[in-house]
Amino acid sequence: SSIVSKWRGDSEKLIRVLFELARYHAPSTVFLDEIDSIMGQRQSGGQEHDGSRRMKTELLIQMDGLIASTEQVFLLCASN
Repeated sequence: SSIVSKWRGDSEKLIRVLFELARYHAPSTVFLDEIDSIMGQRQSGGQEHDGSRRMKTELLIQMDGLIASTEQVFLLCASN
């Protein structure tokens, strides 16, 4: 399934729901393939698209939430 959407706000919602489902069905594994294509380096000065910035922020928030939680959710990411 894809977490990138062309509709405003959908990517953030999909990421949030993905991690909520993983926590609900814990122990579970979340696999993100091609992570480098969606989590490139953040750019300042308005050069980065707002939707991309919001999606990165939501993914980082959810990843940080995994560290703080007691649920057994394993995050596995792959890149080229």
